[in-house]
Amino acid sequence: MKLRDYVKLGVNHHLLYADSITSAETHLETMKKLLEDPRLEIVDLWTPREVAKEAAEAIRKSGKIIYYNIGQRKGEPKLETASMDESARKRSLGQYLDELERAKECNAEKIITNSGPNDPANRDECKRFLHEFYLAFCKEASPCMVIIEPTDWDMSKCKLIGSSAEAAEVCRKVRAAGLANMGSMIDMCHVPLMHEDLLQAVEGTGEYLEHIHLGNCILDKSNPKFGDKHPGFGAEGGVYGLEALAEIFYMGLKTGYFRKEQRGSASIEMRVLPGKTPEECLDIYYNAVCEAWEMAAARFQQEQK
Repeated sequence: MKLRDYVKLGVNHHLLYADSITSAETHLETMKKLLEDPRLEIVDLWTPREVAKEAAEAIRKSGKIIYYNIGQRKGEPKLETASMDESARKRSLGQYLDELERAKECNAEKIITNSGPNDPANRDECKRFLHEFYLAFCKEASPCMVIIEPTDWDMSKCKLIGSSAEAAEVCRKVRAAGLANMGSMIDMCHVPLMHEDLLQAVEGTGEYLEHIHLGNCILDKSNPKFGDKHPGFGAEGGVYGLEALAEIFYMGLKTGYFRKEQRGSASIEMRVLPGKTPEECLDIYYNAVCEAWEMAAARFQQEQK
């Protein structure tokens, strides 16, 4: 069972190179390195306005599959798609639609989004506004698949949608309204922050699973890398290691998410380890993925006998 026969593997550009990107130009330069890497089929990325045209051209030439990440940009107003403030909601939708244009220029296959800030006093009303946002955005984004990325309610980023089951419910309601291009995902860094384990995340996401971010997390609040910081495999105090990576692959095989007939996608989403370059870390992370896949495949095959 070869990895590539079952998994479309990718990497998150802006986290792997988070410490190296100092300008739009270095953003583009480092992105091009990943577009040239034959081990990767997918690149999770976003493009700055200043280099959007050149980035889109490089992406199209590379033939890579693009999962475009829409998020908070430095110097731009806060994204508040589910705010109690109607003007904030309208402005945020406008920001999303503006970046959607860049995503489409990149021929993005999927677009990763988040639910915006948690509002503990108005959660039910905010969820209704979030539903309205996704109805509008999915219509504009079609045929791209729109993905909601559950994060956490109360630990680090404090987003409105902080559990796998809640994200699945968002997807269910949007699809019930006739929009099939709405899905969810699992981010290994977010799972512990959401007070879940990997099995709960897989079961909670269910049929709506459209992508997985492979990574690590630190829960010790005294550690500077606590929270949604995406530390690398092997980082001191990390929750996950090779066994957990093998477990998510195994569960993906068991549920049919990873199968030859329709390969599932998973992207490495981790920052660099201390004293290592992004390129060295990508080698380390890729080798870990390959080893974990072999472990998961062997276990799965044994159970099929």
